[in-house]
Parts: sequence; structure tokens; C-alpha cells
Amino acid sequence: MDLDQLRTALALLRYRTINRTAAAEGLAPSSVSDRVRRLEAELGAPLFSRDHTGMHPTAAGRDYLRAAATALATLDEAAEHLHATPGLVVGAQASVADELLPAVLDELRRSHPDLRVRLRPDPDRGRLLAALDGGEIDAAVLLDTGEQVGDLGFPPPASAPEHLDLRTVAMTVVAAPRHPLLGRPATMDEIRRTGGLLGREPGCSFWMATRRWLGPDVDLTAVGGLAQVRDWVATGRGIALLPRFAVRADLDSGRLAALDVAVPPLQLRLIWRHDDDAADRLRPLLYALTRA
Repeated sequence: MDLDQLRTALALLRYRTINRTAAAEGLAPSSVSDRVRRLEAELGAPLFSRDHTGMHPTAAGRDYLRAAATALATLDEAAEHLHATPGLVVGAQASVADELLPAVLDELRRSHPDLRVRLRPDPDRGRLLAALDGGEIDAAVLLDTGEQVGDLGFPPPASAPEHLDLRTVAMTVVAAPRHPLLGRPATMDEIRRTGGLLGREPGCSFWMATRRWLGPDVDLTAVGGLAQVRDWVATGRGIALLPRFAVRADLDSGRLAALDVAVPPLQLRLIWRHDDDAADRLRPLLYALTRA
């Protein structure tokens, strides 16, 4: 069946006359008549009857054309998806997804409005890496350091993924505003001896960063979520090593204060499968991540 003939018949159903249909569709009136006549011949039944007021669908013709309109809409939608830019599913640890990626997605919407990106946040890094290995996500954004994925201290994924460090993430040691180590440079030994180092839980990037910086035997207390860590610090129950982006508002308001001590930064790292055919589609994401 010629779909152009079917579209012309649907236009005739809408405009009622050959001349109005021809004007709306940019066709000659004879072309409209010919297309409808050929379609009726192929179907073996009339779709329209003619009188002095124009073309009128037969009862059977109206039912057929309504069903055909639905089928054409489905075909058009399928064709649109076929030619659309493939989407990306990006996994991210919860703190990164909450604090950093909204600006990235805003940048992507501005620069690549046709690129569909779905964010899959997960607090469990292991689940994210397993999802990457299994092809459930196209890329993962997480905090890491070193030359290889997992050098921060977590098990690397089963495959050997590609990765790119997008930006440096500054880390800072935060304390309550009247903490005794404030107001002068502090040393790593003083931090170790505070006896009140707080962390989320052993699998957390900030926990691993603390152990990597101060040594594996440093005494850490697991508190829970990032908000709980900030609350405990603000009430004077300990100090914590956290990314500056996660405590910026607390520092600006004076709820927390930063100790004067040099802390190694982490890297915001994008990782993807080595054999992933989505590599080309990741370029806009890379651009947005470096700008946001």
C-alpha cells in the first residue's frame, strides 16, 4: 500500500473537498483525485461519496480511515525513534547525582536538546559498576583517584573499563565553629589524634579517602548518610573529611568551619566499557561535565 495515497485520503477526510485538500497538501487537484481513486481500487471498496457539497466518507470508509490514522501515527512514532539520537543511561553515586549532575544535565539540555539522558542514582558503588559491566547503564560517574579505576580503595569492575578524569574535586576537613584546631595550620598527626573522625560507612568514597590520606589504622566512626555526618560535625561530635561541594552551603553560613590542613583531592571520574558502542554519544556528556 502506498502511504502517500493513504495520507492524502486522510487529508481529504479532514478538508472535505478536492480543492481544499490539494491546497493544504501542496498537490494538484488531479493528484488528490488520482491518489484516492488508486487507494479505493486497491482496497476494492469506496472510501468517499461525492455530491455538490464535496466528498463525504462512507460509513465503512470513515471506520477504515480512523483505524489507518492510528496505524500511521504508530509508524511515524517508530520512524522518529529510529532516527532519533540514542539516549544515554548514566549511573552516579548519590552524592554526585544530588550535588553535581543537575548542572551537568542542564548544560546538556542547552547544548544537545536532542540527546536523551536518564540518570540512575545509586548509593552503592558496587551495584553501579555491576550495572556497567552488565550493559544496564552506558557510563558511571563516581569519585576515585590514582591511575586505575578503584585506586581509591574499592574493588575494580570485572571488565577493564575506559575512564577519564573530568575535574578535580577539592576535599576539606570540617569541624564545628569553635573546634580547638581552628585558627591555625593543623597537621595530619593532630587530625589522627582527635579521636572524633566521622564517616558515612566503610564503602563510602569519603571514608576511603580518609583512610587513604591518614592511613588504614585511623579510627573512624560510621554515622550514616552525608546529612547525618554534617549534623554530627555541626554539633561538635567530631570532624570529617568531605568534598567541598557537599559542605559549601554549611561553610558559607558558618554552620561548619574548615580546618587549615592540606588534603589530597579526589577526581570526578567518568568510566565506560571498553567495547561500548556508546563512546561517541558520551562526548556531549564529557563536554557538559567539564563545563558545569
